[in-house]
Amino acid sequence: MSFFDTTPLGRIINRLSKDIDILDTTIPQMLQQWLSSLFQVMATIFVISISTPIFVALALPIFVVYYYLQRFYVATSRQLKRLESVTRSPIFSHFSESVIGAATIRAFGRQENFIEESDEKVNENQLCYYPSIISNRWIGVRLEIIGNVLVFCAALLAVLGRDTLSPGLVGLSVSYSLSITFILNWVVRMTSEVETNIVAIERVKEYSVTPTEAAWELPEGKPPSMWPTKGEVSFCDYSTRYRRGLDLVLRKATCTIKSGEKVGIVGRTGAGKSSLTLALFRIIEAAGGSIIIDEIGRAHV
Repeated sequence: MSFFDTTPLGRIINRLSKDIDILDTTIPQMLQQWLSSLFQVMATIFVISISTPIFVALALPIFVVYYYLQRFYVATSRQLKRLESVTRSPIFSHFSESVIGAATIRAFGRQENFIEESDEKVNENQLCYYPSIISNRWIGVRLEIIGNVLVFCAALLAVLGRDTLSPGLVGLSVSYSLSITFILNWVVRMTSEVETNIVAIERVKEYSVTPTEAAWELPEGKPPSMWPTKGEVSFCDYSTRYRRGLDLVLRKATCTIKSGEKVGIVGRTGAGKSSLTLALFRIIEAAGGSIIIDEIGRAHV
């Protein structure tokens, strides 16, 4: 109960819709594309190196630059993705609340206010989404430049070795080097996208390790099959709160309800009437004391 009291509905919807979709659909596709592109890069480098072995010496520094560009980009992109995911939850919350209260909104003629509020939340989400697009363009321009440098190196080595290389090997080397720009670009992008979308796994895992309520059945405390037989309920110094850290809503309540008695609970707003019922059905746990039903503690059932 405390989880639903403290977690907005939009955040739960976001985790169970967008994040689960990324986990089940997007990440497997990206891993498949990343592996395919990686093998293509390895094959391309192998072919170019066979025709012009000195290409390896020129390519190693370029690959180091590729690596550092990727590290710099991923660190930024991951945080932007996290911000975009966080600002998406209020959109779902506001939309669900507007749908539930649509009749009241129309009755008071506040449609324009809710439309404006929805637009503000969407704009706030786009403020975090737009920088991620800019970062994609940033890495794209630099990868294209480095890829063109690789093509230039392969073509230059082919020209310098024209006396010793066969025309077939030169053509094969240059044709493969023309494709390496796109393939390397794609490898870096897929690597970055996988690491960026790992944020969705972090968010889903956060809910998988959320503390759960007590077990539905306790084998060691299973009551007799005919329990309860009389229906006598006793509250013994019972205290409870809705979640840890809040004040007690019931303080040392003590009473005994005999079998067959009809009891009415009265009191002003906030006196603890609903809390007493929730405690009886163990929807909220005890902070002290116990509830005994037919000589069996409710906490041990």
